Amino acid sequence: MRSGSGNSGKLQTCTAPEHPTLLILGPTPPPYHGVSVAMQTVYRSDIMKRFNVILLDTADRRDISHVENPDIYDVVLFVQQFFKNICLLVRHRPGLFYIPICQTRVGFIRDAFFMIPAFLANCRVVVHLHGGAAFSNLFLQGGTLWRGLMNFVLRRVSRFIVLGEVHRPIFTPWARPECISVVPNGIEESSPADPDYSPSAARDRTRFRVVYLSTLCRGKGLFLLLEAMSLIVREHSDTECVIAGQWWGRTTKAEAEELICKLGIQNHVSFVGPMTGPEKSEFLRSGDVFVFPSIYPLEGQPLVILEAMREGLPVVASDIGCMAETVEQGVTGFIVPQNDLQAVCDKVLTLIRNPTLRASMGKCSQARFEQHYTSHIFANRLEQALLETVTS
Repeated sequence: MRSGSGNSGKLQTCTAPEHPTLLILGPTPPPYHGVSVAMQTVYRSDIMKRFNVILLDTADRRDISHVENPDIYDVVLFVQQFFKNICLLVRHRPGLFYIPICQTRVGFIRDAFFMIPAFLANCRVVVHLHGGAAFSNLFLQGGTLWRGLMNFVLRRVSRFIVLGEVHRPIFTPWARPECISVVPNGIEESSPADPDYSPSAARDRTRFRVVYLSTLCRGKGLFLLLEAMSLIVREHSDTECVIAGQWWGRTTKAEAEELICKLGIQNHVSFVGPMTGPEKSEFLRSGDVFVFPSIYPLEGQPLVILEAMREGLPVVASDIGCMAETVEQGVTGFIVPQNDLQAVCDKVLTLIRNPTLRASMGKCSQARFEQHYTSHIFANRLEQALLETVTS
């Protein structure tokens, strides 16, 4: 394998002449977000051995706040990557072209500029949607020209990949059912250092601990969680909420701190900053329940849900994306309606009052992760979808 220089537009190849040539476009970490972590998993998988793989890294190395806020720097990156994409298509003539597709108008236009040359090069294009139902709304946001562009591009795609069964209908206007594959996310397995470790065993503390880990913003449910905590501590005062993650901005941080003071829960909420790697695993293991009441419209299958399941936590999450397929209702946790403050409160209190249920859910959560959501399972499913595209 060889790689080019620079933080963006990095090229790597894995030579396997006897296998189909696959051109992959997508970002690698940093910054860490769902798509970049998924792409990293692909790059570390056996897909690199099964195909003659050419990689075009489209990452913007700045912090995550730039992911949804394009600026002139993004335009420069795009121009560079656009011409590199054309060069790779001409030089290697790949049979397959794989791209994680964006759910915003600007992002879709960018992706279209990557895909159209691939169509012209007679590539079979595979589109991977890491989000959810918001993509359906994207088609309705514009007029005749916009819908014409989407139809022109999507009708030429050979295969669509979605995160859950609930997302299959998104692409039925443009593809036959057999050309839509379900490939849930997957993350690396981790095993406790102590072989006798029990995820829901008693911790060295007296307070019940709710843990939350995400980008700290309204869309990810942070403010709803804070309001729920104000109700929870009225019923069970020995409860704390420990929050990890990077602030979306100074304004969001100030608003959250103001709300905490207004609700009078200063002694029940703490922030521990961003976490990665083993530190993140230890943080999740320190909790009794993971709560994620996201209302983010682009939500698909958050990796943090899988991370919490991996560490043996029951999960309370909002019904968005394909979370209802990921968290088994009443078995590995609870799914609650979006923006339902009382439902979040009630489910957390249920787990506080029933330690046996909490322990059972934690074990089932970890088992479900091991059966369905490891990086190895993800890579195998993705590889199968790619091979089906080659042979179809």
